[in-house]
Amino acid sequence: MIELSKRMQAVADMVPAGSIAADIGCDHGFVSIYLVQQKICPFVYAADVRPGPLARAKEHIEACGLEKYIKPVLSDGLKEVAVKDSEAVSGAEGILAAGMGGHLMIRILSDVPQKTKKLSWVILEPQSDVELVRHWLWENGFVIAKESMVYEDGKYYPVMFAMNRERTDAAVLESAENEYGQTAEELCSAGFSESESKAACDWLGSQLIRQKSAVLKQFLKHTIENDRKVLAGMPQVSEKEEKTEKEQRIEARCREIRVRMSLSERVLAFMEESCKR
Repeated sequence: MIELSKRMQAVADMVPAGSIAADIGCDHGFVSIYLVQQKICPFVYAADVRPGPLARAKEHIEACGLEKYIKPVLSDGLKEVAVKDSEAVSGAEGILAAGMGGHLMIRILSDVPQKTKKLSWVILEPQSDVELVRHWLWENGFVIAKESMVYEDGKYYPVMFAMNRERTDAAVLESAENEYGQTAEELCSAGFSESESKAACDWLGSQLIRQKSAVLKQFLKHTIENDRKVLAGMPQVSEKEEKTEKEQRIEARCREIRVRMSLSERVLAFMEESCKR
């Protein structure tokens, strides 16, 4: 039986039981194999844009005797993957994507909008630009219903499960949307502006903040400590009014770090104060 890393286990744990999934960027195919072996999915599309990893995934699938249940697909994102609709009843109902940057995830979802809008759910583990991914989901018809954060090998990995507004029970969607609103309201009540509240929820995840996630607290402490070190090592900029282009870039970078550090400190204080109540 396949054993997954901690972060990939967090992704697999969010897959709805009984659904047909597409593992985008499947690499060696281990998550696809796990989903079938554990009887979470009756069928999986294992897709990768690179022929080499896909060939190895195919070898692993065959070695496990799962050729009838996992279909390797050479595909750039969803382009060559069947998605379930009236014409392709056996297509994927949802996708999981991990181990890639947020911009790439957004590009994959945006490249084939006619397929993306037919998905019932998506599970994403962006390794960068997390706030952009959350914002894209909310702006493109998906509601984030479940979130987690995993720490493994010195890195922090956020994982999110989002549902298509048009293909999900109204009560479930309302609950997810209300939770986001409640987190934002509590932050505003604690002194955050509306823009600060939105920035915190998009970057860190409204559910993780509301749940007082221990891993999120650890991430915030790490971020604060790291930002202090970066600021301490930044070159000094002169006090003169006319600054060089390089000095302007340094000042802008310092402001950006201070804003992030301040937000980190305030959200951490909010979470720790909430735990006392």
